[in-house]
Amino acid sequence: MKKKKRTISDEINKLRATLKILREPGGCPWDIEQSIDDLASYLIEESYELQSAVKGKNASKIEEELGDVFYMLIFIHELHRKTHETTLEEIISGVHNKLIDRHPHVFGSSNANNIKESLAQWEREKGKEKDRTSIMQSLPTQLPPLRRAMAVQRKAANIGFDWPSWEGVINKLYEEIDELKTAIASNNPQEITEEIGDIFFTVVNLSRQLRVDPEISITEATEKFLKRFKKMESFAKDEGIDLVDLDINELEKLWQNSKRSL
Repeated sequence: MKKKKRTISDEINKLRATLKILREPGGCPWDIEQSIDDLASYLIEESYELQSAVKGKNASKIEEELGDVFYMLIFIHELHRKTHETTLEEIISGVHNKLIDRHPHVFGSSNANNIKESLAQWEREKGKEKDRTSIMQSLPTQLPPLRRAMAVQRKAANIGFDWPSWEGVINKLYEEIDELKTAIASNNPQEITEEIGDIFFTVVNLSRQLRVDPEISITEATEKFLKRFKKMESFAKDEGIDLVDLDINELEKLWQNSKRSL
């Protein structure tokens, strides 16, 4: 007899059945205690793990992390439908219809000849749906600072408010550094804080222009520093000395040695 082909509906139903067992009395204490707020937080973590897998170009890891994200989504929907009768089919249908409505240049009579024009169409249609007063009002306030800066800049870029190229952002960065120097010279803490913030914001803008994720970039830079610093400690230990006893010139020499050794 030919084996019946598994469908996505079959797999989702099996997943829901297992989740039901986990959440019943005598099931898993962790699963029983989870709330939608808890799961939304875990979903963010799982999304970062998926991002890391994509960055590493590891196919099996990407598939594993996609599964974890999908599980979190099903779990959230299970809790949601205890108080709301919206089915998963209705949710998927809703996002599908939204996708079509926001692409009138593909499924309607509008035109978009480039990415800039297509993004403008998206924002225009979204504005009609939401009856919004600002294109920024849908941005979540809980985003990490670098991620929020990136999201704000993308929204602005969607309506054409953006640097034409990365060169302009580089020039702006030099300008912001000069303004920071002026603030430092005036010894004004508030201005110093503001100018450092402007530098961060401009660097995020540069990252976006160059299609580099600023969170991944700063994470990799931090890990690189940690690796080199630990190598410094190792060199110092081999020589029977303590880093705290060294002056800046001696520390710099160790630092350069650690860079060359890695």
